[in-house]
Amino acid sequence: MDDDIQERRQFTVSIASSVLFAGLQFNDGDGLPNFELMSGPQRLCSKGHFLSHEGEPEPDLYLLRSGWLCCSITTPAGDRQITTIHLPGELVGMPSIAREVAAETISALTDCVIDTIPLDAFAVAFRQHPRLAALLYMSAQEERVRLIHQLTLVGRVHSVKRMAAFLLSIYHRVRVSVPGVDDSFALPLTQQDLGDATGMSVVHANRALRILRERGYASLQKGILTVHDYPGLVKFAGSPADSKRSTAWI
Repeated sequence: MDDDIQERRQFTVSIASSVLFAGLQFNDGDGLPNFELMSGPQRLCSKGHFLSHEGEPEPDLYLLRSGWLCCSITTPAGDRQITTIHLPGELVGMPSIAREVAAETISALTDCVIDTIPLDAFAVAFRQHPRLAALLYMSAQEERVRLIHQLTLVGRVHSVKRMAAFLLSIYHRVRVSVPGVDDSFALPLTQQDLGDATGMSVVHANRALRILRERGYASLQKGILTVHDYPGLVKFAGSPADSKRSTAWI
């Protein structure tokens, strides 16, 4: 396993280069390198592995170095609702930081390399590096905005536009997180995953993907998402424009 991790390190990213922190302005004195160094042992998780289950005591926090993770909750009827897709460089499990039990289930969509982040690291960051703490808070608000948008999509938007907006969000985040990505990239989500993320059955998710493909907006073929008509997809999805506020005031 150690050899596998060494082989994958060339693909790992830092927190600062991640999509979650891309718009934040870190300074040399913010303590970000020290925060990353305080992470726990690095380990490989295979595709399909569960890092934690909803309701488990004393949940861990993670830094995703490479690969894709998803967070989900289980409805009273036993269905899965995916709440977050995590990309390399992101902090995972943050909603559980204020709880004694895990707020969500975390599972690997691909083979992943993760670090476990001890709570002590956050304590040191908050005490010794207040601007870093403020930037971490800002990143948490960015994630909250994404959840607000997803809640609106699931509850109030037609299924095809819902799928369009979800794929567009992933497209934007991947292009920030992975330099050099063009209009096509590997999307390690099954139709079941897409349905669970957008509140649709597999049948409706498949139908939505087919309509987007037939209209020439985007296609998902053999695990590759291709955006054929970006302006058209943006207009059709009706997604709000991204307007991140500068962090220069912090």
